[in-house]
Amino acid sequence: MTTPSAGPWPGRFVWHDLMTKDGATAERFYTALFGWRTEGGGMGPPASRMVQCGPGPIGGIVEEPNLPAPPHWLPYAAVANVDAAAQHVRKLGGQVHMGPADIPGTGRFAIVADPQGAVFAIYQGQPGSHGFDPDLGIPGRICWNEVYSTDDVAAQRFYTALFGWREEPKDIGPLGTYRVQNLDGKQAGGLMKNPMPGAPSCWIVYFFVTDLAAATAKAVQLGAQAMMENSPIPGVGAFSMLADPTGAMFALFQPSGAPC
Repeated sequence: MTTPSAGPWPGRFVWHDLMTKDGATAERFYTALFGWRTEGGGMGPPASRMVQCGPGPIGGIVEEPNLPAPPHWLPYAAVANVDAAAQHVRKLGGQVHMGPADIPGTGRFAIVADPQGAVFAIYQGQPGSHGFDPDLGIPGRICWNEVYSTDDVAAQRFYTALFGWREEPKDIGPLGTYRVQNLDGKQAGGLMKNPMPGAPSCWIVYFFVTDLAAATAKAVQLGAQAMMENSPIPGVGAFSMLADPTGAMFALFQPSGAPC
């Protein structure tokens, strides 16, 4: 476990919102699974609950009755200037779906998508509001972000140009190439061709757990649907892929060595 710092962490994911039509069900599920503490108010839109895990907040549960997309986790990447980054997204062929807009007393954000359609957010925090330390490994926190892309080669060009990410390609056999994203000596996330034929591009979040089998079984008992259980990642750890009771995909991850 690394020592927490105060940020900021440009080009790293520092916040996550669950976008769902059923916030109450989601809150019951995740608090039971991870022991989260929740309270009113968050960085996202209205009708949100802030999630606390470890020494501080890590994200929110946002209820949107008219959510235009299926329920999903929305990762926020830190940037030095949201307005400039949003313009850069457009120039690189991506889209800006919302904002840039202020979060009173906290910072500024925009919801964007890469050219292949994977949606994420960019965030510029005020002093003291930089999000959570992405290198602080605590059970129940998101420890990895991964994009499934319809065109992983083009997506790599986009994220390298936007965030300065550099790929570390790894051969994963029939699934093609897994591209670990490196930034200033840190791993910022992963990128690969979408393993589900015909499925759209999307971001997937991984939660750090210390006992994968037990956490997976508990998630299923609480109403999650398991799509892949206790799958090994040689030399890295193991993971399970699930959908929560509201339909949002997520993964559980247990590292083979030190926490991620």
